[in-house]
Amino acid sequence: MIVNDISIKEEISIVKHTQTASEKLEQKFDPHRWYALAVILLPILLNSLNTYMIQVALPLIQNSLNASFSDAQLIVTCFSLSLAVSLIVSGKLGDIYGRKRLLVIGVSGFTLMALLGGMTANPMHLIVIRIVQGVAAALIQPQVLSMMQTNYRSREKGLVFSIYGALLGFGFAFGLTLGGLLVNWNVFDWGWRTVFFFNVPFGLLVLLCLPLLPESRGNGTQRIDWSGTAFIMGGLFLLVYPLSEGQRQGWPHWIWGCLVLSLLLLLAFSAIEIRKQKRDEAPLVDLTIFRQRIFRVGMLSVILIYLGMFSFFFILTYYLQFGLHYDAQATSLVFLPLGAGFFLTSLISSRIVDRWGMYVLRIGALVTASCCILFLLLLHFNAVNLQRLPFLALLLAYGLGLGLVTTPLTRVVMGAIPAKDAGTGSGLFNTVMYLANSLGVALISILFSAALRQPLETASLSDYTRAFSISIAACGGLSLAVFICLGFLRQRQQS
Repeated sequence: MIVNDISIKEEISIVKHTQTASEKLEQKFDPHRWYALAVILLPILLNSLNTYMIQVALPLIQNSLNASFSDAQLIVTCFSLSLAVSLIVSGKLGDIYGRKRLLVIGVSGFTLMALLGGMTANPMHLIVIRIVQGVAAALIQPQVLSMMQTNYRSREKGLVFSIYGALLGFGFAFGLTLGGLLVNWNVFDWGWRTVFFFNVPFGLLVLLCLPLLPESRGNGTQRIDWSGTAFIMGGLFLLVYPLSEGQRQGWPHWIWGCLVLSLLLLLAFSAIEIRKQKRDEAPLVDLTIFRQRIFRVGMLSVILIYLGMFSFFFILTYYLQFGLHYDAQATSLVFLPLGAGFFLTSLISSRIVDRWGMYVLRIGALVTASCCILFLLLLHFNAVNLQRLPFLALLLAYGLGLGLVTTPLTRVVMGAIPAKDAGTGSGLFNTVMYLANSLGVALISILFSAALRQPLETASLSDYTRAFSISIAACGGLSLAVFICLGFLRQRQQS
């Protein structure tokens, strides 16, 4: 009888201890975190809509400002490049000074630059504005991913990242469509400027909502590695900018000198970070994270998939508007099935990956590669009407494939990052993604122009078809490389 009483008391003690631990774990997470998620994701929607609205309006901006093809590239690549080189340090700034504070500063700067971008009449002024806007966007991105990584339980993160991916898909589909409609409606006779002015009231709305978020920080005792920051910023700038300028200037010697110097700076950055890690100092990037196979292969896959994706978007826009003379609205409607497919699979990809594992990502990569090959074949039969059902079906399938790769890949890579390094890790992830954007546009422009063999204004439809076909083949090759790369991720690692 005494033994039974002791046993019962022990069971009660265990239950109370379990309840207390459970209550403490529950208190760690904000009970209103799901309401906060809507506010956290608003700045991402702001940036996503801005990116894709400008994408569809870019040829019109080029014509209106009498800009060159190289200037048009720089309007895109300078934004992505300034965003990419600022992201790592902005993630750490959020960890130190507060993620909510950095969001407020970033959204304010982004909105102001959108206003100035709509008012400018000079292509060089617009490029400078886009550089500053990229820095403002860099203050936004890592804070959002860090909040998603630290504010939710492990079992909730699959749903959180699915919503994040679906929002990117929505921003892509709706941004392209809305951009085409706004330019076509020509409200107040603003033309392409509408895509910039649209972001002003939206940005103000986001600023009104941000006070609802609680402040959060990472390791507040860490310091900024300014020497590492200078080396990586210089290395990345000297890598991307010469690629954008080289073709226009005939590839002079200074271009090649910049590329060599870029390689040296990036190698020096790696050496400095490794040395600081060994001395237990605070490196800008903890390179030991690359020892994890899943992170290493995941980041390589991120580079390849985004290189192909942004390259495809860029050349398709120019083929439609310069080669086929589509207006902005018709261009946005061609992109609509692609965005719809991306949105659908981004929304359900988490559930599919939970059930079928890493094979889903490989299937998505294979689908995108196959769509590029089939697109290439269809162009030989009909290179004019891309609004026909076979082309639209292929674009839908391409979007479905993208959603199966990109959203789960974000979850895989971010899941390999310790919570204490969430800011730095999310900055590194976004840096790689936007660097792939800059490099993709720069490299595909070189290939497209070389295959075109004529200036944009004087090239014939056959010239555009040839250049577009070669560029599509390159995009397909990148998707196939992603398929091969993902094969190195073992199923047990995903589990």
